Amino acid sequence: MMIRKLFFAFLMMACLGACNDDDDSRFGVPTEFRDIKFKPIPGGAVMRYYLPDQKDIFGVQVRYTDAWGEKQVKNATYLSDSLVLDGFTEAQAAVPAQVTFFNRDMEESEPMEVTFSTEKSATVAVFDELVVNPYWGGFNVIYDAPYMVNGMIHVFYIGTNPLKHEPDSILVSSIPISEGGDTLNFVLQQSMDFVDVVVRTDSYSGKFVKQRIIEKLPCLSMDTLRGIDFDLQFTGTIVENEEYQFGMQYLSDGDKQGVNYWTNLRNGDAEKYSTFMAGPEAFWDAEEPEQNRFIVDLREPKVPAAINLYAFLYYKGKYAYQWIDDPYLVELWDGSYASRLPSKVKIYGTNEDPKTVSLSSCTLLHDVNSGKEFTESWAHLTDEYSSENINIWGYSGSWKNKTKKEIEAADPVVLHMLCNYSGEKYRYLIMIVEDSFIGRWGSAKNIRQYITINELEVCVKEENK
Repeated sequence: MMIRKLFFAFLMMACLGACNDDDDSRFGVPTEFRDIKFKPIPGGAVMRYYLPDQKDIFGVQVRYTDAWGEKQVKNATYLSDSLVLDGFTEAQAAVPAQVTFFNRDMEESEPMEVTFSTEKSATVAVFDELVVNPYWGGFNVIYDAPYMVNGMIHVFYIGTNPLKHEPDSILVSSIPISEGGDTLNFVLQQSMDFVDVVVRTDSYSGKFVKQRIIEKLPCLSMDTLRGIDFDLQFTGTIVENEEYQFGMQYLSDGDKQGVNYWTNLRNGDAEKYSTFMAGPEAFWDAEEPEQNRFIVDLREPKVPAAINLYAFLYYKGKYAYQWIDDPYLVELWDGSYASRLPSKVKIYGTNEDPKTVSLSSCTLLHDVNSGKEFTESWAHLTDEYSSENINIWGYSGSWKNKTKKEIEAADPVVLHMLCNYSGEKYRYLIMIVEDSFIGRWGSAKNIRQYITINELEVCVKEENK
């Protein structure tokens, strides 16, 4: 009942607001109601007022003109004590407004002439510290935003229209502005040496606010390092076993698809994995921050481009879990390959001692959290039963039955982690793994925190570009 009454009250206030200013039903405003304060906020102001419920004043109304020249009317009742006046872009001072009050008979008071100031809106503030950097095969957009956000940010680049084969602006992102700011990375589908980028903001209602064009931004190229061109270590426990072919040497041997394991499977050696595994307790933990760091030593400072983590293709391999299996392998696998793959990873850059430097003083280059479900992640086609693998291969098929040439040509199962670009060079990259996936049917949860990676690939900025 109260909601219905308020609805009709607001309706009447809105109708009265449209009445002629000469309406002789207006009444004077008591002095205690005239103490109105305004606080500037991004994109507008907050008006604070006080309407004691024992008085005859029911509501308040404010009329003003917004940044687009449109008349705005804002209403509120005695049930509140503040009203947001929005619709502004640039910061303004002394915006004129009229404030009137309504009594319980819905009679409007004489207008009070007031002014208020506004702060610049998020749709304008993003351009204050906007940076558009070259990126790996594309570009990235970095912006700051205030604590209150309103509006959209749109990013275009000037490329070739695939239908008309003519230059055209191609939209790559259209999202709400993030509180505090954001970093947006874009890899272009079209091969370009240079790119023109357009960043535009609109209000939520679609009104244009501001735009900036960045011309001839170079697209970065990267080199993939060979395993012999960098040094790699892990500061936690590594599984080393010749019988089952676990060891550090398999982490950078160039075998992306797991061809070595496929060869063992074809030869009947299903328990020779030719891969890397760390654990137990291999996840990074803030309580022991110097443990469980993957450290890449580039031997000299270079601009990092990417770290890529590869996993086995779908081979229907053997991952021990039954009491009849070797207890050692049951401990390592618990019947699930996917449950040992990284799902939450961070990469840092530093020129300090990578074993002892605080990660908080390093530069965060990449941060990914793929969630717990491998079927919805980069690992969805890895060596684990799933509806997608069964749809592709049926219940009996897999890559195991293909030729070596076919496997080497297959798209790998890979987590691509492109590094944020600033142009800074680092000698050391630190990668930490904070979680892994849940295995098939949720049966394997990796309580002992093992990690497997078939291949770790390192890429740096191409020096001659």
